[in-house]
Amino acid sequence: MFFEAKDVTPDTLLAEVQRLANAKCRFVTMSQTVVDENTLRLFYHFDENLTMSDLRHNPEMCVWSPTDAKGMVHLRMDVDRNMPIPSISSIYFCAVLIENETQDQFGVRFAGLPLDYQGGMYLEGEVTHAPYFTMTTVRRPAASAKAEPAKGDQA
Repeated sequence: MFFEAKDVTPDTLLAEVQRLANAKCRFVTMSQTVVDENTLRLFYHFDENLTMSDLRHNPEMCVWSPTDAKGMVHLRMDVDRNMPIPSISSIYFCAVLIENETQDQFGVRFAGLPLDYQGGMYLEGEVTHAPYFTMTTVRRPAASAKAEPAKGDQA
């Protein structure tokens, strides 16, 4: 999925989320991707006016100013996996679920969670590491119509 996102930092996240809440944007969910061993990229997804517009069909829907928002708004934040991440649940209580799930699956911590399962919302006590997985895709050139025999093969 292609979408544009506004970059935020842990220091600016809560102010930006509060601006979206003041503009009556609805928090939809958060998604995550592993950048490297120590960095996690979080995407916060918001909707204005319950439209859930599809950006693939209308890319101008993605805007930076919540007062001009016509559809989906996305925030992007890269975080150090060893540092606590500010919880947005004081602004959008429903974020408690996805933030706890992210703690479970990616082994990060959110500061200020009103309901903090300490990495145990889904995981049993004996789990010793976060079970997230990474997936890599490799683009390979198309095979030629006539393959060359490998060295040493009989033609």
